[in-house]
Amino acid sequence: MAGSDVVSNVLWTEHYRPKTLDDVAMDAETRQLLQSYIDAGEIPHLLLIGPAGSGKTTVARILINALDCVNLNLNASSDRGIDVVREKIGTFVTALMGARWNVVFLDEADAMTADAQTAMRNLIEAYADRARFILTGNAGHRIINPIQSRCQVILLGRPPLKERCRILLKVLQAEGITADPRVALSYAEKFPDLRQMLMAAQKAWLSGGRKDLPLATHGAQVDDAELIQKLLNKDWTFFRRLGTSPDFDATNALRSLFWAVPDDHPQAAFLRHKLGRGVHETGFTPDPLVLYLGVISEVMEGL
Repeated sequence: MAGSDVVSNVLWTEHYRPKTLDDVAMDAETRQLLQSYIDAGEIPHLLLIGPAGSGKTTVARILINALDCVNLNLNASSDRGIDVVREKIGTFVTALMGARWNVVFLDEADAMTADAQTAMRNLIEAYADRARFILTGNAGHRIINPIQSRCQVILLGRPPLKERCRILLKVLQAEGITADPRVALSYAEKFPDLRQMLMAAQKAWLSGGRKDLPLATHGAQVDDAELIQKLLNKDWTFFRRLGTSPDFDATNALRSLFWAVPDDHPQAAFLRHKLGRGVHETGFTPDPLVLYLGVISEVMEGL
């Protein structure tokens, strides 16, 4: 499809929202598993866990559109209490709708109260012959074990680098934009979050007068020695300012600090433990900036 003003004036993240699993950036094993459900026309109860931008909601919508079903969509960040389970979900799953499945899609299910989750567990058990539940969340530990044990849990991490690059090149081709694969790779490397990657690429292209896509910029660089010295000096203002820069990425920031720790520092093990754990947790937090600053504070307190 050739590029046009109509397409170019809308967000790529919305215009190119995947409609099939082939359009989703994910590892091959997970894609094969999900495709097998579509081919069979039947899914188990699913719990999709992963960070923002990992494709949880998109995958849920693709599965729902492929099934013979009617569906109820709720967002647990607002519809989170026991009354919603009893009145909305309970009424829906008991109804005969003329389709094979009544599918409840509950986004951000990890925001539900414990009582609501317990009530939902009972519905999952009682109406398994006609209803299926698709739950998504950033933090799997907030979902009670009885629900987890009744669902196929699928972990959707940050899309692999190769997949992020593939998706960006596909979007650029659809827009009629010329881009060297190395340019696409620069965005894929900088932005683990697929949505952020596409928005950054679109912004760079529009800002450049709709010419060829430029390389992703990395902003002012701070060398490893300066970075670790700021941490050891407990320079909170520096890290707070770093977190507000337009191209800030919590995962990359913590990873850079991890590798900047000198091997001969007396607290190297402590620093790497805290920073390494922070890198891991950025994959599951709803607020990467708060997590990043929290890790920095914890490290400074321990020094």
